[in-house]
Amino acid sequence: MSEQIDVAIIGAGLAGLSCAKELKRNNIDFHIFESTDSVGGRVKTDNIDGYLLDRGFQLYNPSYSEGKKVLDYEKLNLKSFTPGVAIRDKNRLRVITDPFRSTEYKYNFITQMPGSLREKIGLLSYFLKYLIQSDAQIAISKDISSLDALSKSKINKNLLNKLLRPFLQGVFLESELATSRKFLDVVLKTFLQGTPSVPEKGMQQIPLQLAETIGIENITFNSRVEKITENSIFTNNKEIKARKIVVASDPIQAISWLNLPIKKMNSVSTWYFKANQEVANLLKGLPILFVDADNSGPLTNAVVLTNASKSYAPQNEVLVSASSIYPFEQSSTEEIKNHCAKLFGVDTKDWELIKKYAIKDALPQMKPPFTLIDSNKVTENLFVCGDHRATSSINGAFLSGRNTAASVKVSLGL
Repeated sequence: MSEQIDVAIIGAGLAGLSCAKELKRNNIDFHIFESTDSVGGRVKTDNIDGYLLDRGFQLYNPSYSEGKKVLDYEKLNLKSFTPGVAIRDKNRLRVITDPFRSTEYKYNFITQMPGSLREKIGLLSYFLKYLIQSDAQIAISKDISSLDALSKSKINKNLLNKLLRPFLQGVFLESELATSRKFLDVVLKTFLQGTPSVPEKGMQQIPLQLAETIGIENITFNSRVEKITENSIFTNNKEIKARKIVVASDPIQAISWLNLPIKKMNSVSTWYFKANQEVANLLKGLPILFVDADNSGPLTNAVVLTNASKSYAPQNEVLVSASSIYPFEQSSTEEIKNHCAKLFGVDTKDWELIKKYAIKDALPQMKPPFTLIDSNKVTENLFVCGDHRATSSINGAFLSGRNTAASVKVSLGL
């Protein structure tokens, strides 16, 4: 049996959905083929006994330029985290928040910021020098690693190792800060402009909202594409002919099908615990990210998710997320609980593991020299989109999807 459509999109992740939304806006016929039973790709949420578990700890920043174009924030009911970090520095807990956006602990920015005066001036200079640049200026600038960029700005030793490295390694999913300075600059700008959040009912509400706007009837689930050619996709022993094909599948599959340059992926593991009220009451119940300045255990970061959104757990229950990157992502549950005890300063013996997610291919690496936006057109009829074609972020996936739709429109002669 054969079918004919204008545009076949492989994958209902954020990039594929963003591409579809733009195609629909331009009245271009399309259909999405998704191998699983739901939308979202790497952005999914499971409901286990009333606990909402995102597949890996993820946050959404409402300052994302592309997100503003495709999402209804009011319907998502975004729940904000405190803009800052709680840093466990030996027996001391340093709470560093943005003094302009957080009334709690606002003077700590001066009194508890680690590092020498020279380092703090270096950080301020970095912000003033790089963060006033537009994304276009960042894109064409000479690239080096994040570590080199920070070191050249006199940011090293205490400020680097006790604040920036513990925070950034959770964003980059790598601890060497080998990630492109271009992405570092984009991340810092975004963080200063918006407050990291989660949708009230889990991160998958983002792709679910997109799917609703494009029409669920335009998505076929449990439809694994086995092979593609210039004008056909083959799935479930069926050939679907298409004038244009957009590969919006996971990066590894897309690269394999289209013979694109290999892109390595960073991994992460996230443990979700049913915790106690003691940890929820820390710092007056602030929803803030905890990191370890001493790197004394396997954890990269941990957070009380229900301090941001009560909907992440049954009534009066407490949900803690704890994440670890290579080489510690295979740590035992007991090792993670013990590090949580040190990080939060509470007894974790009675915490119950709800589920662990080990995500091997969580985020495409962005080592320099890095291009903020890669071409989406592979051949006249084959296109590709995803965060591996832009920045490794939700915003990057949205941007890549929209740009791909624009390229498809031009290729169709519309």
